[in-house]
Amino acid sequence: MKRISLILSSFVALLLALAPCCAWSENLDIVGTWKLISITARDETTGKESNIYGENPLGFLTYTAGGRMSAVMAAADRKISADSAGRATPEEQAMLFRRSFAYAGSYTLTEDGVIHHVEVAADPTWIGGDQRRFARLQGNRLIILTPPHKGPVSPNPVVISAVFERIE
Repeated sequence: MKRISLILSSFVALLLALAPCCAWSENLDIVGTWKLISITARDETTGKESNIYGENPLGFLTYTAGGRMSAVMAAADRKISADSAGRATPEEQAMLFRRSFAYAGSYTLTEDGVIHHVEVAADPTWIGGDQRRFARLQGNRLIILTPPHKGPVSPNPVVISAVFERIE
């Protein structure tokens, strides 16, 4: 009888240990394609917020059931004088790079969000690294936040906040 009780207790302990993982996975159903609604940077020292890619940014974030992800974002107002990016002036090409971003790889769900394991990126310094994101669902919206980090424009730590709407 004691042996059955010990086995049962061990089984219950195992289920309780796995519960946060499973509950989290069920609560954060991110598989699908998400359209970018807004993306802002908040200076953690001054509190100043700015729209990174303007009022109506373009972009998509996709998570597959197989553990793959991809993200592409850009400002909607990018204009060049040439008929293609390859024929644009060096200044226009630099602007196109600064006003867009893309990366892809695999992902792992965590207790408070997701880690993107980057395999390809517009910024080669991201390749082979991990991008930690805090995430929560709010209706049909996915809100993603970065940890505070040094931004390219401000010497102060910034937090990037992106809001996506599920489209599939």
